[in-house]
Parts: sequence; C-alpha cells; structure tokens
Amino acid sequence: MVDPTSIYFSAGIYHQSSMSNSYSSVRSKIWINLFLLFVLSTLFSIVSAADIGGYAGSFLRVGTTARSIAMGGGMTADLDRGFAAYHNPASVAFLDKRHISVFHHFLPLDRYLVSTSFATPLPPTGGVGIALVSAGVDEIDGRDQTGHDIGTFSAAEYAAYFSFANELVKGVSVGVNVKVLYQSFPVDGGTNASGTGVDVGIIIRKIKNIDIGFMYQDVNTRFAWKSAGEDAGHAGGYEDYFPRQLRIGINYHPELIRVVGDYTFVLGDETVYDHRVRFGCEYFVYPNVALRAGIDHFSPTLGAGLKYSLLKRNDAYVDYAFRLGQRGEGFSHIFTYIFTF
Repeated sequence: MVDPTSIYFSAGIYHQSSMSNSYSSVRSKIWINLFLLFVLSTLFSIVSAADIGGYAGSFLRVGTTARSIAMGGGMTADLDRGFAAYHNPASVAFLDKRHISVFHHFLPLDRYLVSTSFATPLPPTGGVGIALVSAGVDEIDGRDQTGHDIGTFSAAEYAAYFSFANELVKGVSVGVNVKVLYQSFPVDGGTNASGTGVDVGIIIRKIKNIDIGFMYQDVNTRFAWKSAGEDAGHAGGYEDYFPRQLRIGINYHPELIRVVGDYTFVLGDETVYDHRVRFGCEYFVYPNVALRAGIDHFSPTLGAGLKYSLLKRNDAYVDYAFRLGQRGEGFSHIFTYIFTF
C-alpha cells in the first residue's frame, strides 16, 4: 500500500516547486523587460534633438500627472488615469470609472503648473472629459528703460480641454481634444492672447499585452495676440502657432511591469525640425505600490505611486514624480491626487 503521508508530502513538494518555478518565471520576464528597456535607452541616446521649449504653448508640453512624468512622459498608447485625454484623447473610451484628479508641479524660479480634470465613461462605448491647465510666473522684477524698479508682475497661461472618444470596433478607439487657450503678459499695460486647437488620437488594443497609439497634436493651434502697439509691421496683434506633433507610442504590459514609450516628430511649416524620444517603466513591488523610472528627452525621471481606500476599497491614488531640470533650473517635484467613483 502507498502511504498517504508520502503522497501528501510529495504533493506539497510539487506545489512549492510549481510556485517557485512560476515566481522565477515572472522574475525572469521582469529582468528581460528591464534589459530591453536598457537597450532601448542606449539606442535612443544617439538621437539628437533640438529644444522646442521656446515655441508657443510650451506649458502644455511639460507634462501633467506625476505618473506620466515619472515614466518619462511616453504615454501615447497608455491610459493615464490622472488625465487620460492629455496624452491621447482616444484613451478616454477605455475608462471603466469616473475619475477626478488634481495635479501640482512644484517648480523652481517662482513658476507654477497646476491642473484639474474630470473624465467619465459614456456607455456603451464612449468617454468624455474636461480639464483645466494653468501655468505662470510670479514675482517678475519690473524695470523701466533707465533701470528703476517699477514693481513686480505676473504672467499666466490657461488651457481648457474638452475631450470625446469612442471605441469604433472592439479594441480600436478614436478620440479628439478641443482646446481653448488664453494667455496674459504684463507688457504695455497688459497684453493678452487667445486661441483654440485640436488633438486627434487613435489607440489599438488588438495584441495581447501590447497597445499601440497614434496622436496628431496641436492641429492649427495658435495664440492670437492683441495689443495697442505694433509688432513686425502688424498693427494691433499677431499670431503664434504651436509646433505640431505626430506621436507614435507603444505600451507593453506583462505581469507586474509596464513599459511605455513614444517617438515624436515635431513638424514645422514644411519640414520635420525635431525628433523626441520618451520612455519609462512601472514595476509593482506590492499590489498597491508602484515604482517608476523613465527618460524624457535625455532627462531622467523617477517616481512612485500608492493606491489606497478613501470611501470605497482602492478608490484613490497618490502619485509622486521627481525630475531634473535644465542646468541652473533646479529640481521639480510633482504630485497628483486621483479619486475614482
């Protein structure tokens, strides 16, 4: 006869061995993914790119949520729960809950960047969202032509987002952002600008663990300035066009880890005058705790996220990101608070 104890003991060894093998398999996949990310970062490091920060609308190219910034910002194919429409309006169609978020970017040199957003599913296959982004500089030292102090000034920029997306067929979504813009600048007694713009995006979820995204950003987006003076021969005002961006992104999400990235063509009037690469990863050390790292145009980023229970189980998130600034600019600390219902 076979001893039942030996059967139980053997089964226990087999069960432990299976769990150990499964865990080792997951760890192996994670290390393979991290190695691939390192290879990608090495390849992308040879890509040269110009600085587009001086063009109109730069405050909308800094990034919004802490999660996306911590992962390098390459979220064209991912669903960023803090501000789904920002990286790709098509992602709004894949929301399964209503999301409210508040974002604060602590910047050096008396600058600020804040945003708030709301997005909700629109049954049966759509989603809508609204958001407001504001950026500015306080304590600008004012001087007249002779150098005398004339007080301090502030400048501010605003953008309101209205987003809609619909899943045309299973796994394929198309979305659009309509943006309303306003900017004030303390020159000649007060100068202001207003404008509109459009973003169009597509997300494809047809391959297991892989999502692909496309976005055409800032289509005909511009500031129309109004002032009493003349500039470059144009009495009463002129227009600043935002550089258009064509982005292609990927989101690879096997067990416990997520790798995202995108490649951006920055388009001028007749040519491509810049290329930008952003990528990063997210690793869940615990079910509710994530560590993140990325590269945003050669600048490293780090961060972490925590899911917790506020009114219901796992209905809230707090995310943090740390980003190195340009030389002489200082560090940036970014926080996002998200509530779902």
